[in-house]
Amino acid sequence: MFGRRYTLQIHIAGIFFVVVSLLSALLIVLSYQNSKALNQQLSAERTERNATQIKLAFERLTAPFITAMDALAVSKFSQNLNAANDIEWLSTVNSILERNPAALSIYVGYPDESSAFIRSTKPEFMKTQFSTPENSHIMVDINRADGNQTRTYFDEQLQLIRTDKNTISYRPTTRPWYKVAPGDSSIHITDPYFYLFIQRMGVTLSRQLPDKKGVLAVDITLDSLNRFLRAQVESGQAQLMLMDDHRRIFAHTGFLPDINSGVSQRMYLEALSNSPLNNLFMQSNWSEGHFSVEHGDEDWSLSLVRITYGGEQGLWLAKAVPEAMLIQSALAARNKQILISILGLCAGIIMVLMASRRIANPLKRLVSETEKIRRLDFSSVKSPNSDIVEVRELAESIDTMSETIQRFLSTLHRVSNSSNFDSLLSDIVLHCQQAAEADCVLLWTNAAEDRETLSLTAQYPLDNNSPRIDLPRLLTHLKGEDSGAGQEFYSFQPTDSDVQEGLVSDSLKLVWLVPLHNRDKECVGYVLIGFNSEPESNQDEKLPFIQQFLGFASIIKENWDRVVAQKQLFKSFIEMMASAIDTKSPYTGGHCQRVPDLTFMIAEAANKDKQRFPDYELDDKAREALYFAAWLHDCGKVTTPEFVVDKATKLETIYNRIHEVRTRFEVLKRDAEITYWKRRFNGEDTATLDKWLADEHQTLDREFAFVAKCNVGSEFMDEANIQKLHNIATRTWVRTIDDLQGLSWEEEARRTARGHLTLPCKEHILADTVDQKVPWLPQQLKAFNDWEFNIPVPELQYNRGEIHNLSIQRGTLTEEERFIINDHIIQTINMLRKLPYPPHLSHVPEIAGGHHEKLDGKGYPYGLDENELSLDAKIMAVADIFEALTACDRPYKKAKTLSEALKILAFMAKDRHVDEQLFRLFIDKKIYKHYADIYLPKEQQDEVDEAMLLAILSPQKTSGKKAIA
Repeated sequence: MFGRRYTLQIHIAGIFFVVVSLLSALLIVLSYQNSKALNQQLSAERTERNATQIKLAFERLTAPFITAMDALAVSKFSQNLNAANDIEWLSTVNSILERNPAALSIYVGYPDESSAFIRSTKPEFMKTQFSTPENSHIMVDINRADGNQTRTYFDEQLQLIRTDKNTISYRPTTRPWYKVAPGDSSIHITDPYFYLFIQRMGVTLSRQLPDKKGVLAVDITLDSLNRFLRAQVESGQAQLMLMDDHRRIFAHTGFLPDINSGVSQRMYLEALSNSPLNNLFMQSNWSEGHFSVEHGDEDWSLSLVRITYGGEQGLWLAKAVPEAMLIQSALAARNKQILISILGLCAGIIMVLMASRRIANPLKRLVSETEKIRRLDFSSVKSPNSDIVEVRELAESIDTMSETIQRFLSTLHRVSNSSNFDSLLSDIVLHCQQAAEADCVLLWTNAAEDRETLSLTAQYPLDNNSPRIDLPRLLTHLKGEDSGAGQEFYSFQPTDSDVQEGLVSDSLKLVWLVPLHNRDKECVGYVLIGFNSEPESNQDEKLPFIQQFLGFASIIKENWDRVVAQKQLFKSFIEMMASAIDTKSPYTGGHCQRVPDLTFMIAEAANKDKQRFPDYELDDKAREALYFAAWLHDCGKVTTPEFVVDKATKLETIYNRIHEVRTRFEVLKRDAEITYWKRRFNGEDTATLDKWLADEHQTLDREFAFVAKCNVGSEFMDEANIQKLHNIATRTWVRTIDDLQGLSWEEEARRTARGHLTLPCKEHILADTVDQKVPWLPQQLKAFNDWEFNIPVPELQYNRGEIHNLSIQRGTLTEEERFIINDHIIQTINMLRKLPYPPHLSHVPEIAGGHHEKLDGKGYPYGLDENELSLDAKIMAVADIFEALTACDRPYKKAKTLSEALKILAFMAKDRHVDEQLFRLFIDKKIYKHYADIYLPKEQQDEVDEAMLLAILSPQKTSGKKAIA
């Protein structure tokens, strides 16, 4: 409900409704509370009045007996034991009993333990209790001191019915009524108590006879109080109860068992648990008061009042009334007030709706115009006219807002669609001019690495008519006048002295100078807004908006500085990585730096050649991706051992092992000389021995020369040469020193696998031994699981067998070493994949990792074909190959001349190893020539027959033997 929107009419009517409703509710609640409080007060007063009435009723009940007792106490009735049977006195007592039905008996007791009782047997319960004759009306008991009792029954006319004789042990002086009789002849009224013999509640009135000759007493039942109590109940739900100080219940309004049913106090208490008065009854200390309790899911109002009589004696009146009954009149009044309020509220809402409609209609038209603004339709915004001043001012504000938003959104649109920092600042300057309606706006910025040097970045107007401002001197002047260097802006009107000192142009009448601060509180620039006319009174009102908008310019400048710094950092990092790779191997120095230059020479030419490459677009993002890929294309070489990259001979590892082989041949030559001298010593022919020694040395020199030539790897090793190498390897020499000495633990472990030979022992001059085979480590083998590349993994990590290495047919690398060399592209891909890239750089690993692929799908590491390779990867392949062919710093080959390198590249294009169109572009645009002028020495720059190179690509030249460089 709260999220919905309503019209102004509804809002005004709603406000009226809420205010009037709240006021009505407040008045109703106050009236209800006052009525409720009044009814509760009336209930309390009614309870007190009930208590007073009960007290008066009790006094009315006892008053006749008090008078009668005073008369009887001084009469002969009380002085003569037998006067009770005297018809005259019996008639007097009978009259008293007739007029006061509550009286049960009148009796007198004497100190000698004799007593006389006159009882009315008219009530049925008395007849039943004493088993009197049916027509009995009065029963007289004369109890003598010796225990004999004479009981006489009289009818209604006081005629004797019969007389009974009995023996009893009744002693009046021991009875409470006798003992409590006051000595001053006043009448004592006992607390109400339960007459066991008649099952009734009552009280006893007693007084001493003159001269303390005895005690006169009257028993009175309280049945009349019970009836009187029920007469005081206002409704059937109200409950009243009389109790004494000992918490004995002797009267109630019928919510407890009837007293005539012979109930006990225990049964009263059990029944009282179902009454709200039980809450009051269970309190430890009673005191007069009024309070509320909850009973049976209903609120009750309880009252407790003390009724005193006879000095400190008294009764407690407890009353329970449902609060709903108390506030019944209050509820009726409340409901009546609610009805009146609703009727008044409806009438008021109708009038308010009619009045608010006149206000809302112009606003509705304004809403439709603002809806156009919301849809960014500023061309058709027309504000309505209105006689209401506020609405008219609102319409004018909407017009101004529409124009401001239109200009602001136009600026934001240009900002969001431009990645050119200078263009962004120019748009910001233009918007400042439009918002402030200024005559000129100039923006100076500084660089992140030099905050002191400011340069003019953007201005309005764009021509040379901008005012001349000496910003450094102006800042010094302003900060000198106002020490608040960190203030948000400067606003001043240039003086003549300012113009004469050359601080500002004489055309400016008002200047705002706003510093731009980044989030690190660094000043990154200043914006000067100038006016050529005297400022208007409301001119300064535009300044807060300008400041807020220029905060946007500060963020742009800060973000741009960070982007530039991050790009520069990443660029420097990858250039450092490439430089480290080149520095790692002095023989490949410059390769990682020359390939990017050549790559961009080709890419720039391809970008311009829309005939061959119509879909290729080298924009800023593509240029950045190609730049990173070109510089990082060999970053995996950091994992390639130098002795493999720089392996110039077949036996080279960390050093060239040809020296070991030469030493062995030297040993054989020495052995031949030793044999020569031994044989001469034994007397053999000297001439024959001289010829043998010369032949032996010549053979050893020739064999070593062959081995050394094989080691260089400049010629192809055919099967005949390999067989000759094996024949030479059959020569043996004698080792007399243990070759396990001085080895590392790893070398020793491999050497032990060959087994131990007893010294001196013979060894072959060239051998492939077990310890020369270096296996893959377990952690290295894990990398080959789920191998995604098409490069076959050799069985061994290294095979340093001498015959194995010298038998390499082409070049100097074994299969294992060739894998390690090729693995650099796999490591390049793995390394580059771990870097986080923005979307436009996501193809960097693919570009960098594809420069060893071939268009026929026989390259590595994936074996992609021309349809799967991007043009950037094809460009990098041409650049990498051409740079490698012309590089003059490779130890394992001589640098190719331009013509040789281009010829090889032409055949590679013909065989679909590189892109033919890129090769044609390479030749047509003379990119090779431009590269050679920069990087190749003059001796490599020979004449190039471009026609011959392009002819290699033609189909009619495909027959015949391929030239391989």
